[in-house]
Amino acid sequence: MADLALAIDLGGTQIRVGLVDALGQIVTQQAIATQAMAGPAVVLDQIADLCAQVLSGTPVKGAAICAPGPLDTITGRVFGVQTLKGFEDFPLRDTLSHKLSMPVQVENDGIAGAVAELCHGAGRAYSDFVYITISTGIGGGIIADGKPLRGRRGMAGHLGHMFFHRDWPRYAGAAMPCFEDWGAGPALAERASARAAQTPASALHGRTLDARAVYDAAAQGDSLAQSLVHDEATLLGIGCASLIHILSPQAIILGGGMSQAFDQLSPVIEHTLATHLKPGFDGVALHRAQLGTTSSLIGAAALVFHPDLAARI
Repeated sequence: MADLALAIDLGGTQIRVGLVDALGQIVTQQAIATQAMAGPAVVLDQIADLCAQVLSGTPVKGAAICAPGPLDTITGRVFGVQTLKGFEDFPLRDTLSHKLSMPVQVENDGIAGAVAELCHGAGRAYSDFVYITISTGIGGGIIADGKPLRGRRGMAGHLGHMFFHRDWPRYAGAAMPCFEDWGAGPALAERASARAAQTPASALHGRTLDARAVYDAAAQGDSLAQSLVHDEATLLGIGCASLIHILSPQAIILGGGMSQAFDQLSPVIEHTLATHLKPGFDGVALHRAQLGTTSSLIGAAALVFHPDLAARI
C-alpha cells in the first residue's frame, strides 16, 4: 500500500503540489505562480504539470485538492472564486480526476487547514475547535466532535462573511460589512493609512502601508501603530466571541499571515473574550496555528489518509 498522498493547493496567487506522508510530512513539493486570469483549462494544465513533476512514477494512496470557496465539496463544483477567472460553476473534481486519471477529492482551503491542525498541529488535543485564517481575507473551518462541520453542500465555515455592524462608517450607504471587512489585513492597512496621514509624528506617516508594516512599527514602540494593533485585536476578539457563543468550542486557533503577530494580538483578544463572553463560555483556549503556509497542503493529504474526515459523497 502506498504511504504517500498527492496534495494540491490551488490559490489565486500560487499553485502548490506535494507528496505528503501519513504523519503530515511533505516529502517533496513544487510551486508555480497561478495564471489566474487565463481560465480553468490553463490552470488545470499547470496543476497537471506540477503533479507529473512530483509524482515521477511514485505510487500514491490518493489525491486531494483544496481551493478557495465557495465550492460544493459534495459534488466537487466550484461556484465562483474571485481570484480565479472562469471558475464559476466549474466541475473541478471531475475535470481534474479525468486529467490526472485518478479520483481526486475537493476541499475548501479553510476546512483543509482545520483538518491539518486537527491531525498534525495545534488542534490535536481538541475535538471541538474553530480554525480562523486571517490574511488578505478571513476564512477557516470548524471541527465539531472530531470531524469537520460541513453543512449544506459542505460549505459551512465561511467565517469571514459573518455580518458585524450596520453603522460602520466606511460602509455608509453600502452593503452591511462582515468580519472580513473589519478584521482582514487590507482593512487594518486602510485604517492605518487614514490615521497615519493625520499623525506626522508616527513612523507610519507618509508610507505605503500594509498590515505587516503596522505590526513592525508597533513592535518598535510607535504609539499610533500600537493603538491600531489594539483596535485590530479587539475586532478579532469580538469575532471570536461571536463564534464561541455559536459553536462552544474548546479552542480558537488562529492561522494565516496575520497569525505571525499572534504575540502582539493575543493579550487583547483574550481580554476582549474575558469582557464579552457570557457566563459558562469562558475557558476557551487561544492558540497560534502550528503549520503555517503548509496547512492546506497537509490538510488535503490528511483527507486521503483519514477518509472519515472527508466529505460525504
